[in-house]
Parts: sequence; C-alpha cells; structure tokens
Amino acid sequence: MKNGQLKPGYNLQLGTNSQFALAYGLYPNPTDTRTLKPFLQSIQTLELFQHIVADAGYGSEENYNFILDDLEKTPLIPYGTYQKEQKKSYKKSEANPENWTYLEDSDQWIKPDGVVYSFKNYSRRTDKYGFERDIKIYEADSVQASEELDQLARTEKGNLKQIQYNPTWNYFKNLVKDKLTSKEGARIYAKRKVDVEPVFGRMKGVFGVRRVHVRGQKVVETEIGFLLMSMNLTKLAKKLVQDNRDKKKNTDDSAGFHLNQLNLSVFFYLLASFCPASFPLTIILK
Repeated sequence: MKNGQLKPGYNLQLGTNSQFALAYGLYPNPTDTRTLKPFLQSIQTLELFQHIVADAGYGSEENYNFILDDLEKTPLIPYGTYQKEQKKSYKKSEANPENWTYLEDSDQWIKPDGVVYSFKNYSRRTDKYGFERDIKIYEADSVQASEELDQLARTEKGNLKQIQYNPTWNYFKNLVKDKLTSKEGARIYAKRKVDVEPVFGRMKGVFGVRRVHVRGQKVVETEIGFLLMSMNLTKLAKKLVQDNRDKKKNTDDSAGFHLNQLNLSVFFYLLASFCPASFPLTIILK
C-alpha cells in the first residue's frame, strides 16, 4: 500500500460459463459472503441462467433468501458446515438438535437422553449489516420425568439449559441439501471446479497476472476488464481452431485459423504482462 507493502486490495468476483468470463466485479470485502448479492445484481444477463453455482464461502441465509425470493433462481451453493454434516459422527451426535425428536403439536424437542425442551420465546437478531434473523428459543422444562433428567436439564450453575433454532436457516439448509444431492444438481455442481477455477488458473499461470499495476477502483476494473476480454478472445480463437479441425476443412483454412490464434495469443499476452506503473496493488483471486 502507501508504505510500499503488498497487501490484498480487492476481492475479484468472476462469473463464468464454459470457462468464458461473463461478468466480473471488484469489491473491498475480504470475504465472499458479502459480495454475492451486489455481484449478482450487477449482471445484466442473469435472466439467461437458472442455477447459481458457487462454493461454500457464499452460503448464507441472506444470500439464499436473495437468490430464491428476489431472483427466483436455484442456488447450488453449499453452506459452511455442509461437508461436516455429511459425516456419520455428526448425524449420530446427541448434541446436534437435528438428531432430536421434534413434537410438532406441542412445539417441543426431546433430546436422546430424555430431556424435554419447550418453546420459550422468539428472538430477533440483527447483524451489523442490517439483516434480520428470527430465532426460536427453547428451554428445558423445570420439571422432567425423573430426578436424573432434572439434573441433566440444568447447567453446572443451576440454570435451565436452552437451545436456539432458526427455522428459516434450517429450511434453506434442507432445500440446498436436496438440490445438491439430486442427480441434476450434483451434475451441475460438479462442473464448478472445471468451469470457474481454470479461468483463475489461466489468469495466474498462463497470463502471469497476480497483481494489477494501477491505482483506483475504476482503472483497476478497466485493467481487469481488458485482461478478461483477452482471455475470452484467446479461448475463442482456440475453440475455432479445434472446431475447424473437427470439421476436417481444407489445409489452407486450417492454417489461417492457426495464424489468427498465434497473433491473438502473442498480442494479448504482451498486453496482460505490460507493467506501466511502479505501485502495484495485489488482488485476491478467489
């Protein structure tokens, strides 16, 4: 930064299809969770797609709510504990309320050890970004079926134990699990690692770009825009060459496509590698 150190300055968000960059955005947020909503809102061609595919870093109640209710799209985005919840130890853990027995008529939870928790009250939580969550508070009954259960219902300090349950969050979690484990959802999600990840790999490995060379949000966006455009064009040129080979056209046509591909590759590689400034800002590539 201004003291000469190299530190992450921007979080680059990139939307792809078939390894072509369709949209991008630069954000100061260090985490991906807060960038998804503004990034999707900025994409003009979003109506062409039904599924929003991303990794667990984007999974949150607010993002699921936005994708499902506002965009009316299907999120194929695991949440932070998705992989953990697939383990047998988690599914058998008595500490996990999802493994307890729920009595819908009386709105009670029964822990495997027999302790009964009854609904106490709602609690509305608002995070620092203004998003509201409605939490249901359940408290262990003061009178249980036995003295042993009475002791299990209390903490070491003698207070009745409580659990917190977010109905909306659990609804989204179950919906996402169903989508990700479905045949179609699993097929589409499996493409993520061979769609967007190779684009970042080409950016760093082939084009040698790990930092930008200008200062300021607008000019950095312009530099990244030229880079992604060059990557799209070189990929398109290679695709045209391959399509030309597959169609087994005559030799002259094939040579022409090869020449075009070579010119594009050399020109755009030099453009991406040009460093006109001595004050680089690093970009977090995720």
